[in-house]
Amino acid sequence: MHHYTAFGLHIHSEISLPELAEGDPHSTADVYIRQGAVELPAMRPTTIYRRGVKAFFGQDEQQQALFLDWAGVASFKASGGKELVVSPVASEANIISLFTVSEALGLILFQKGFFLLHASAVEVGEEAWCFMGMPGAGKSSTAAAFIKAGCRLLSDDLTAITFDETGKPVILPAYPQLKIWEKTVSGLHYAESDLEPVSEGVKKFAYHPREQFPTEPVHLKKVFFLHKARNKPAVQQISLAEIPGELLRNFPLATELMNGDNLKKHFFQSIQCARAAELLRKRRPEGFENLEKWVEASIREQLIAE
Repeated sequence: MHHYTAFGLHIHSEISLPELAEGDPHSTADVYIRQGAVELPAMRPTTIYRRGVKAFFGQDEQQQALFLDWAGVASFKASGGKELVVSPVASEANIISLFTVSEALGLILFQKGFFLLHASAVEVGEEAWCFMGMPGAGKSSTAAAFIKAGCRLLSDDLTAITFDETGKPVILPAYPQLKIWEKTVSGLHYAESDLEPVSEGVKKFAYHPREQFPTEPVHLKKVFFLHKARNKPAVQQISLAEIPGELLRNFPLATELMNGDNLKKHFFQSIQCARAAELLRKRRPEGFENLEKWVEASIREQLIAE
């Protein structure tokens, strides 16, 4: 049995998940991951791709169990926010781990009621800053630039938010891995000796800031919707009316989950985020040198403000 922590949860797993931080073997499991057979219900295609493979999604009639299936890789069943069953097809352990700690674990987080975003997040000073955008907008590259400048990673790709006793949003630290493309490694001058190749892309690497990785939730204060459009302002405030739709477009799981009470909950949680954090459209600076200049200026302004 393996013991991990991620998203503020104690995870006991029958399969190895090296991306996650090591946990206490004496802890009570919040989530149990086991290997076993998964009988899939009727499945529908999603817009989720990983390693070029499209995910299919399904749920049981009582909506108590949620399913994901990647052809030739693995099937997953999430039950009650407590158990994730993995049925591998691929033989490579690193591939199974990659798919388990992404959208499959996301199903468990969804069942636990967390507010989920397809985003990267870092800790700037004492605040959490979140980066979203279309594929290629530069979420991970921007996070990598902040980390190089001394900030701490909170999440990469899948960001989970909960709300404190006053209703303010806090980001739950995910696990110490940031995946970055080869051009970002070169452009930001990361040492390749500090990185590991990952199976998600031919030219993608993983950075593991294990020693500096935070364990406590961090209040969300800024959300950047990154883009590269030159015909839009460099920075633009997002109106309150736009925010629920913008955050819904960045929901990381199957869109079928966003209906009825789930959709209402997502709307109200979006408004909670908007009331506590600044949400901005940001044109990503062109070139890594300009990106680093913006990052340095942003950190300097934040430290002065604190």
